[in-house]
Amino acid sequence: MLVAGVAIVVLFLAGVAMQATGSPEQTAATTAPASRKPVEPGVGDRVRDGKFEFVVSGVDCSRTTVGSELLKRTAKGRYCVVSLSVRNIGDRSRYFVGGAQKAFDARGISYGNEEIAGIYANRNTQTFLDKLEPGERAAGKLVFDVPRGVRLTRLELHDSLLSGGADVHLGKR
Repeated sequence: MLVAGVAIVVLFLAGVAMQATGSPEQTAATTAPASRKPVEPGVGDRVRDGKFEFVVSGVDCSRTTVGSELLKRTAKGRYCVVSLSVRNIGDRSRYFVGGAQKAFDARGISYGNEEIAGIYANRNTQTFLDKLEPGERAAGKLVFDVPRGVRLTRLELHDSLLSGGADVHLGKR
């Protein structure tokens, strides 16, 4: 009789424990999904640094020259021409500084914007040489001279030479 009483108590406690913890099927269904890696901004996305908002609309790394037939600049490797727009989201006039912009390859090597090639590439378009008033947007091209065989993976766009920068991931092109 004592054995029967102990067995009933054990079964009762087992039932309480199962209700408290739930069955394996219930536990699996209520487990939160694995956290996903945040989506990194890429081509076409808006990013901000300081008082500027940037949108990269395209990257063309197929060129060895920029400019016209009579007035052109030749790359040491190849040119990666980045088309982007910059909008002043601040409350006073600001200049976009092309020399503050950087590009990186998969090994983390940094490449600076080649401003003279940028002048050639921006012929007949609104460039970044003008002051941007609050709310005003300018579109143009940044030009990076990279060694042949190097693939750019990321741009770091800056409001100024001293700002933290905003990353734009280039992904597979």
